[in-house]
Amino acid sequence: MPSQAVQRISIRWLPEPAFEDTDTIALNVERYFIDLRVTKETQTVQWSRAGERITLKTEPPTFRWTHIIDSLNLTVPDDAYFEKLPNGDDLEIGTTPCPHKNGVPTDYEEVWRDVTRRGTNDTPSWILQSKDGITFIGKVGVIYITIRKASATEFAARREDYDSQHGIWKCTFESENDGSMPEASAVVNMVDNEAQKSVEGGLVSIGGVEFVFRGVSQD
Repeated sequence: MPSQAVQRISIRWLPEPAFEDTDTIALNVERYFIDLRVTKETQTVQWSRAGERITLKTEPPTFRWTHIIDSLNLTVPDDAYFEKLPNGDDLEIGTTPCPHKNGVPTDYEEVWRDVTRRGTNDTPSWILQSKDGITFIGKVGVIYITIRKASATEFAARREDYDSQHGIWKCTFESENDGSMPEASAVVNMVDNEAQKSVEGGLVSIGGVEFVFRGVSQD
């Protein structure tokens, strides 16, 4: 499956109408994903997680998402299936606890749009996990995300987007406690080079910390 960056267009908790109150991006590379949802009004992390994206069925496309790290400390995997919409977007259909219904399991629909945009150079996509398990770093095309779960109450996230006009990575979101989160300018070129010769399970060192390639894609 090709690597992909997707943006959520809307969420609907049935039978209520659809809405979108976040800037949500998910990176999918091989069997792993990173998902970052930032509340538009407050510019804070509403929910973020990273883990495995396991294919359960191909028709309809059905997946299970695990929670290796999760900003809300959720651990139960999520299952959902997808339908293709006439405009090319993907409709995700499932059931999950609804935050504003006191966690009652509720049917939901999310609309996702493929926003994958490659840079001028054909560089690989990848997702890394630190050997201690608490940090994920990912890049697909011109989007870079890193998240860290240091404890049950401490979560940090950073997103950067590549500005091709100026040839630089620009920070588009950072949580207040992002601390020493690796920046794209210090990571991307080196990891891109390593990814050209690495496979899933390979190691790379970033700032003295060892990371494992969880997903590598040359598409």
